[in-house]
Amino acid sequence: MARVRVRPVLAEVGRINMLFRLEQEAPGPHWRALDGSGVCEGVLAAEVDRVRARLAEMSGQGPEDVEWRVSASILHQGLATRLLSPVLAAGLCHGVLLDAARFHHDPGREGPVVLRTAQEYAETAPVGELADWVEETVVTGVMGRIARALSGVGRVAPGLLRGNTAAALAGAVRALGADRPGVRSAAEDLARTLLARPPLAGTGGYTGTDAQGLAVFRRTTCCLYYRLPGYGTCGDCALGP
Repeated sequence: MARVRVRPVLAEVGRINMLFRLEQEAPGPHWRALDGSGVCEGVLAAEVDRVRARLAEMSGQGPEDVEWRVSASILHQGLATRLLSPVLAAGLCHGVLLDAARFHHDPGREGPVVLRTAQEYAETAPVGELADWVEETVVTGVMGRIARALSGVGRVAPGLLRGNTAAALAGAVRALGADRPGVRSAAEDLARTLLARPPLAGTGGYTGTDAQGLAVFRRTTCCLYYRLPGYGTCGDCALGP
């Protein structure tokens, strides 16, 4: 395997959309890595409170009227999307292995989560090895630690969180395939491989293709978004038609 500089890869995949984007600057002194201090219970509890306040504002309620588990679920799925998107794009488009554990965020920021990475160089690997990398470093790695920490803060079903990761995977693959048709088939095959493995098995699967030729995913659990007043179900929800 060769070693390549990460920054040019980040710049290129970051053009897909904002969910694939990592800031180019090095993490500052107060930023926390997602390999440890960034996923401790205290940090995640504060992040859930941020989401809860934002959802309350959007729905015209007080934070106490928004269920904690709904906020925790939406935070979790958002983080899964933000981690999986650049890792998948870097691997499928450039053969580069981004390490999500080296992503950092600033717990003292204003506004949504922004990610940077401390990784300057990365190994390259063939697409056939990418499923193992994503499973080990993201699905059971960072997202596994986040799920355990959230469960230590409050009550949220493990199966729901696994479903969130599956939905984030399918969403990232869909966005990537729409923007980069050349890797669409490989991306969807990768998702099918991961959805068949024990960490995500039973959380959902593909049910066909849409008018754009993109695979359509349906999950078996619900992220609870529908429990916010005035909000409906997501397109991949198990509660949908």
